[in-house]
Amino acid sequence: MPGSRIYDVVVVGPDVGGAAAAALCARRGLRTVLAPMTKVATARESDGWLLPAAHPMIVPLRQLSAAMPSLDELGLGADLLRQAAATQGGFQILGDKLRLSLPAEPSKRKVELSRELAPAQAEQAERDFEALEDLGKPWDAFLTDPPPWPPRGFFEKRRVRKFVPPSPALPEGLIGECLRALAPFAATLVGDSAPEATAREASALLRSPLRLWGGTGQLHELLRERLTAGGGEVAPDQTTQVRFERKGAVLQMDGAEVRAACVVFACGAEDIARLLEGGGKVEAKLGEEAALPAARKVSLAHFVVRGEALPLPLEEAALLLGQEGGPLVISALPARKARGEAKGEKVLTVARVNEVEFEDGAGFLKSVRAALDPVLPYFERHILHELADVSPAAGHRILRPHEDADPIGLRPATDAHDRVMFASAATYPGFGLEGQLLAARAAADQALALSGKKKISAT
Repeated sequence: MPGSRIYDVVVVGPDVGGAAAAALCARRGLRTVLAPMTKVATARESDGWLLPAAHPMIVPLRQLSAAMPSLDELGLGADLLRQAAATQGGFQILGDKLRLSLPAEPSKRKVELSRELAPAQAEQAERDFEALEDLGKPWDAFLTDPPPWPPRGFFEKRRVRKFVPPSPALPEGLIGECLRALAPFAATLVGDSAPEATAREASALLRSPLRLWGGTGQLHELLRERLTAGGGEVAPDQTTQVRFERKGAVLQMDGAEVRAACVVFACGAEDIARLLEGGGKVEAKLGEEAALPAARKVSLAHFVVRGEALPLPLEEAALLLGQEGGPLVISALPARKARGEAKGEKVLTVARVNEVEFEDGAGFLKSVRAALDPVLPYFERHILHELADVSPAAGHRILRPHEDADPIGLRPATDAHDRVMFASAATYPGFGLEGQLLAARAAADQALALSGKKKISAT
């Protein structure tokens, strides 16, 4: 961070929404710095192998209306397609005596359904799958100009009620089971308090998953590239404190003082509480607002295996149903080495939802191996390296729903201070990455308005 340490916008935190907000602000001509607080990478090294820092399968953002404006403004649509091109493949549903591929092409999909399911089940599954494209569309109008969300108080809830789409009628049978299984992996908050997570995000994931080798870490990397191309900076220093003044904020970064006209928080409740600890009324109110506890988290198990360990019919992305510990989301991609070239090995990354307190890595690996054994015979004899990542750095957490099933989450703007915005995974949580990009755009809009500058785009 060379030169003067005075910025229009400081974005604090590692979430994708923060990187998007920083890139948008820089592109609009605001002096911007991103302080990730932790290293956000596409991979981590283990025993000479590079393992994905997050699950490689993410929601296809180009198919979601609230994500498209930010992607288009940053010119990321083509990059996402190019990044994913090398890992294009089908999606598969696995279970007890089930190995069902779901090609995008309807005629091929119909053949697969007829091969695996009884005639009546196949016809119903085909109708349900075709209906998925429309299942989340009622939310398009809501997301074009969202009302205050989540609503607070009786009168605001009454005003907002007419804008909220009715809870969707989810399909029964196999497709419905798949949607409910995928929802925790597609959004931060799931359950009755976030029907959009199942109807919209999980539906898009089932129809056409986007595969990036580094998952959300790779998306973060693309956004950082857009940030620096637009003249923004990425701070190498650790942010230790944030204090607010009437028209801005003072941040401590490794002992140095940094001033900002606006601050965007893109980190979890624990980090925000630590940054604001010991502050005044504004800091206390912000900390209380951000205190949304996580109930569960997505843990990862990585297996580097010889190529012959995986049967040819196994697709590069799969959902394994019927497991006692919960469904597994599986991704199989070419393995990478920290030095030298891999020789046909594969890295199998398996995700499962665990309680937030879960820390038993050895037990997690054992249970995943046991779950994979029926669908991948002789899998264990081909394992070259394995690693449990029960709390990934690029973590995906699931918030604890309210007992009354009211929507929860953070708004991009807060009443505590007009120069503070949120763009973390807890903003619009039922919309997952789409919600983070929506929040990023709202934060960038507010930062630009407060700056008094005209909107310009960096070349």
